[in-house]
Amino acid sequence: MAKRFTDTNKYKKPFVRGLPGAYKLLWDFLYHDCDHAGIWIVDFDIAQVYLAADMPVSRRKALELFNQDEVRIVELDGGAKWFIPSFIEFQYGQLSEKNRAHFSVIMMLKKYNLLTDDLQISFSNKPLTSPLQGVKDKDKEKDKDKDKDKDKEQPKGLPEIPFLEGSLVRAAWDEWDKYRREIRQKLTPTTIKQQLKFLGGRSDPEIIAIINQSIRNGWTGLFELKKQYSYDRKANKRTSDAVIEGGRDFGSL
Repeated sequence: MAKRFTDTNKYKKPFVRGLPGAYKLLWDFLYHDCDHAGIWIVDFDIAQVYLAADMPVSRRKALELFNQDEVRIVELDGGAKWFIPSFIEFQYGQLSEKNRAHFSVIMMLKKYNLLTDDLQISFSNKPLTSPLQGVKDKDKEKDKDKDKDKDKEQPKGLPEIPFLEGSLVRAAWDEWDKYRREIRQKLTPTTIKQQLKFLGGRSDPEIIAIINQSIRNGWTGLFELKKQYSYDRKANKRTSDAVIEGGRDFGSL
């Protein structure tokens, strides 16, 4: 179960205080239901179930209220997802690549071009108050996403990476691919197949730890996790345990 910071003064703020009851509840729900990068998969049917039938809400009205005086909701993937900029600012403050807990958040936001080079939140979307304007913006975003998908298309012959896009494991794998390129040891189709076979059947934390271990040690391959030894005074002997060092390195919140 994810644990997040909450603002005890949020209901005293003019924006939240001025929202109708149903949308005040919806705004609070978004903060709890979005992922660790502040991105919510838009599903008003599910949201309505959680809010209850006596608290009816609509997508159009929500955008109108939430974005009435500043951009609090940024639509992504043609409106299929919503990004909440204030979530990042409140939960993490200034993002830093040196903070491993921020790693997957940074990767996710970079995917949607929501970060500047110095890791500041940046977006071009303007408040959506008109359904017509929303359609125009969605069309523009679809065109942009098509261009991004073309740029990200894998060369022919490369195996399909089985890890879910946006997951912590996929973020770790992408970092591994980036690392191999940086050391001029680009992954080949054969290497990818062998490494995916090696990782198959392992838990997500173990896969992340294995990849992190190789990057940290400057290795060009993936290997079983090193073991650390400790001395058991009671038993008067050394004990060893496999170390899953990267289980929290890619965004444990």
